[in-house]
Amino acid sequence: MGEAVIIPFPVRATTEAGEQQRLRRALADLQTALAEQKKALDDWRFAMTELGVGVSGLGLALGTYQESLGDVEKKLGGLRAETATLESWADGILKDHLPATSAAPR
Repeated sequence: MGEAVIIPFPVRATTEAGEQQRLRRALADLQTALAEQKKALDDWRFAMTELGVGVSGLGLALGTYQESLGDVEKKLGGLRAETATLESWADGILKDHLPATSAAPR
């Protein structure tokens, strides 16, 4: 078998100035990413605040709705009592003024 020849990868010739430029670009990219992340976090905080305000408003609206339902329940209770009174009155009128029904012939 023949011996394998190892071909080395080319090595970039880097200079101090080239390295500094690469680091500056990387730092600029990092600063841009951090600024975007800060903006996203600020937007998220604002959205959470708006959500809190909306949920608070919903809670107040539900409380008002619950009070309204309580009022309706009270009114219905009064109407039930009136209905029972009218029903008793009507039963009394019918009992006193209608002729007694006789059993049907067989």
